[in-house]
Amino acid sequence: MTLMKGTGMAGCEVVADIFPVSVKWIQGKKTLDDVDIDTAEDAEEFLSKLWSLTGVPMERQKVMIKGKSIKPGVDLSKLPLKSGAVLTLMGTSESLPEAPKERVKFIEDVEDEEQQVSLAFSISNLNLAGFKQVALMEGTPPGLLNLGNTCYMNSTLQTLKCVPEFVQAISNSTTVSEGDTQASLVKSARGVFQQLKGSSTVNPSVFLESLRQCYPQFAERGEGGHPMQQDAEECMTNILSTCKHVLQNESAMEVEGREMPNSIQDLFGVHVKSTLVAEEGNESEEKEDDVMKLTCHISAETSHLAMGIEEGLNEKIEKFSPAMGKEVIFSKSTKIDKLPKYLIVQFVRFFWRKDSQKKAKILKSIKFPKMLDTYNFATDDLKRALDIHRHAEIVELPDADASNPHPPMEDPRGLAIRYRALIEKHPDSGNVSEWRDAAEKYEKIAEQLAAGEHVPDTSSPLSGKYELCAVLTHQGRVADGGHYMAWTKQSREKWAKFDDDKVSFVDESEIEKLSGGGDWHMAYICLYRLPQVGLTRESHNAKRLKA
Repeated sequence: MTLMKGTGMAGCEVVADIFPVSVKWIQGKKTLDDVDIDTAEDAEEFLSKLWSLTGVPMERQKVMIKGKSIKPGVDLSKLPLKSGAVLTLMGTSESLPEAPKERVKFIEDVEDEEQQVSLAFSISNLNLAGFKQVALMEGTPPGLLNLGNTCYMNSTLQTLKCVPEFVQAISNSTTVSEGDTQASLVKSARGVFQQLKGSSTVNPSVFLESLRQCYPQFAERGEGGHPMQQDAEECMTNILSTCKHVLQNESAMEVEGREMPNSIQDLFGVHVKSTLVAEEGNESEEKEDDVMKLTCHISAETSHLAMGIEEGLNEKIEKFSPAMGKEVIFSKSTKIDKLPKYLIVQFVRFFWRKDSQKKAKILKSIKFPKMLDTYNFATDDLKRALDIHRHAEIVELPDADASNPHPPMEDPRGLAIRYRALIEKHPDSGNVSEWRDAAEKYEKIAEQLAAGEHVPDTSSPLSGKYELCAVLTHQGRVADGGHYMAWTKQSREKWAKFDDDKVSFVDESEIEKLSGGGDWHMAYICLYRLPQVGLTRESHNAKRLKA
């Protein structure tokens, strides 16, 4: 869009900030015409647009205008830019996949002997210049190949992969995908997760094709025909929604129509109760809903994740009032009535700017904790349920031998000891049954772990506290560009960083740097889980000495 000169305040002439330029791409041997540039915005936004149009990442770009270089941080208004100016772009692109020439054949549908041939063909058919199977760092999990601005999808899959129950639910799916795009998406997800159990970089082209067939918006292309960057949160929401629908239908079929618990809802679903009160008149309304995530709203006062969640649960909305016969502002107060095993929290960093008619990004630093306490967001009924297990955190324990102290709560033996102490101190409590069940559960888990047995669920009780297990980040100042990565917890102090097919281990201290406030990666989605328990070295050694 070309803006014309006009007269602004006090009769001052207003010069257009947005105008079209041409970009001569040397390596691509073509010229991009009518590429809008906004000299009032950061150079990074324009470079990100070139990335979307050409597939040339910003770190490979060299953009020149009359001997001047355009780099991140450069003030565009001080460069010799005008409508119709010709810029030069030098840099090689990340080659993009060709459309599949044959009907998609799922990897799990072919015989083991054929799988390597099939996989090799799909990789070569992509025509990805210079792509080689990436040799992983010792012990690192496999990454996912970027198929052209698909980092949003790769980071989403790596984040969901750290939910073993979700992966297992997909693996157990018996859906038939013929003619059903949603079933095809679940089936292709099963294939990706199966390949991610291996040791080589995974090509997710089959899943990408299924995603685009199911949700055509992910197949959008920009100028030059290159795939556009997409929103990772939208990708995650659609994947979970599809899986929930398909698996729920499978459960209903298996029990001849009887309603069954939905594993996706149990894993991620949050049941909330809301009260809406009109600011005009005395109209009020009570509502209940199931949501798959909490949102962290970001205002001028927000500095911490808990503050942003509180703002998201208490907001003002405009809706039609039958009593008033018009649109009215309602104050909406929401409380959580049921918590899941895993808690997804989205930072509302992207918003629509009416003045520029496009999405913008909030860069403000928002601190997020390693341990998130949701107690203050709960209804009174849920608080009473959470208190049953929160008492174990503060119970006074019997004296221990100095040479053999009580294990911490992160150890199942420590939890069991605390529940036994609660029963002894409060034998007439109405919670004794729950405490006894918990004590027996964690005593059994401790025995299984000590014996080296596999324990499928080592979650601590539902007390409202969640530990951080994954962070999905976005780098860049624009919503429709930039780069997504996933960071997932591997052990107490070690995390894995997934930058598409490049995977490395980082210390936990690196995760604290993802709060935002600059040009580095910043948290867009945080995934929390119930804290995991495991035998500590002290209690394990104590058991061995006693034996």
